[in-house]
This record gives sequence, structure tokens and C-alpha cells, in this order.
Amino acid sequence: MVPEETLERAAVDDVSPRYLRKQKAATVKRQRKEPLGSRLRRGALAFALVVGVSGLAGWCVYFLWFSPSTRLLSPGVEISGEHYVGRGEVMNVFAADVGRSVLRVPLDRRLDQIDAIPWVRRAAVERVLPDRLVVRISERQPVAFLNTGAGMKLIDADGVILDRPANASFNLPVVSGLDARTPVDERARRVALFSEFLKQIQTVRPDATGEVSQANLASSDDVQVTLANAPVLAGQGPVVVHFGNSDFAGRYRLFLENFPSWEARAGNVEAVDLRSRGQALVPPGPPLPPSSRNAAGSAPTAQSAPEPQAAAPRISMGAAESMGKGTQRQ
Repeated sequence: MVPEETLERAAVDDVSPRYLRKQKAATVKRQRKEPLGSRLRRGALAFALVVGVSGLAGWCVYFLWFSPSTRLLSPGVEISGEHYVGRGEVMNVFAADVGRSVLRVPLDRRLDQIDAIPWVRRAAVERVLPDRLVVRISERQPVAFLNTGAGMKLIDADGVILDRPANASFNLPVVSGLDARTPVDERARRVALFSEFLKQIQTVRPDATGEVSQANLASSDDVQVTLANAPVLAGQGPVVVHFGNSDFAGRYRLFLENFPSWEARAGNVEAVDLRSRGQALVPPGPPLPPSSRNAAGSAPTAQSAPEPQAAAPRISMGAAESMGKGTQRQ
């Protein structure tokens, strides 16, 4: 018996080499070495291209930064939107840039300097090649005269106090009770309250703001207004009215509708406090002169007016539920 190992070896030996394909020899191509002269020419061309591009870029930079054609001159600064801000005040900001290239003007720094001008609210500066700067200005709009005690100034909706520009006229109400020591955000809040007062009373009477002589904004929650020239005040002087900080239209309407009866009870009314909802505090004044009322009886005569009481009467008004804020104007 033949061992299995011998049989397996014989089977392997029977595999004929004629069944195996002949392997082709690999062909190795040798690259020709580029001549030294060609490599040098190509390197020189690349170097010349780099130098040329760099030189062109440098020339462009030099031209834009130092060429006379890009120099900023005074006529090259175009300013728009200025009315109260003088052109000279803006040109002073660019004084150091005149004669230099517009590309060398530090726009952010110049914009900060323009924004620092009191009458400028917002500004924009744009560079226009080859030699111009465009400045667009949005000026502050005053909403009232401000009586500071040391003189009359102006104040805008942001609470910024402004000097009165020369050769300018304004038809604005007068406010007091604010100065530079009042934080600017608090000034802005009180001015906004006063502006809202003016807006609301105009819904009651379109020309109501013309009755506002002045306003005291010393309190943050009370618009204290001096009213004059209102139809219900015919024959007597101005009246100081406390309108509080809300519902100005309702409280102004309440004042118009009830002032004659208050005057009949309290005499010559000099002040009215409408801050308490549902009540009007009317301190008594001197008796009305006989000539202060017309014959048509639009208001009580002096003879029908009671003698002043020792204490200020509180007159309860059912309509006071709609009372609102008040304003005043010069």
C-alpha cells in the first residue's frame, strides 16, 4: 500500500511546465535629461516674470499713494447734509490729509472726529478714486429750547444739549429742569415724555401745542406745563398744570372741559394738579376782576365767584378715568 504522502507528491510532480505562460520582461524607459541651458532659460523666464509682476505692483502702489493725481485737495472733499454744521468745521477734520493721497486718509479715525461734532447725529465717509472723499451728514434736530438759567440752548430727542447756531430761527417750546449734570439717557427719557405729551394733546386740538408756553421737566414722572392763550383762559394769565406721566390727551381734555367750573369755585386759577386719577387739585386764587368775563357768560363773573377757601378744594371728576399727560410750549 502506497502512503498518501507519496501520492500527493506524485500528483504535484505530474503538473507539466508547458501549461505555465512565459512572463514578459519589463521594459524600463529612461527619460532624457533636459539640457542645462534649457533649464537655465526657463528659470530665468520665471524669475523675470516674478520680478515684473512685483515691479508692476510696486509701481501701482507708489502711483496710488504718492502720485499727484491721487492727492486730496480741499475741493475734493464733498460734504452733503450740513445745515447747522459749518463746512469749515468738517474741513478742519481733514486738514492733515490735504495734499496726501486719498488712500492714506484714515477713514475710521476721521469718522470718529466728525461724529464728535455736537450737531452731527450720524455721518458716513466714502473714498472715491482717484482723488475725492464724500462726506454725508445727518444733523441733530432740536425739539425744544432749553432754559439752563445761564442762557437759552437747544435740546434734541437724544437729550443732547446744543448751542444755538448763528443766523438760525426755531419755533419750539421752552423746557427747563435739565442741564449738563443730568445724565444724557435721563434727559432723553424726559424729552421723549414731553414729546409724547405734545403729540397727544394735538389729537384733542390740532393747534394745542401753540398754547404751551413752557414746560418744567425737573421731575422724571411729571410733565409740568405752563398753558397760555387757550380759549378757556380768556381774561386771565397763564396756568401751571401738572399732567403726570400718562394719558396726556385725556387729562388735557379734562382741563378744557372743566376749567370754567374750577375758576368759578376757586377764583383766578393759577395752578391745577391732574396727577391723581379721578381728582383735580385746584388751589384757590385771588378773586376774578369784573372785566375778566364777557357778557355772553362764557365763564362766571367775579360777583358769582365764591370767596377763596382756606384749603385747596379737591374736585372729583367722573371723567377723570380718561385723564392723560400734558405738555407746554413757548
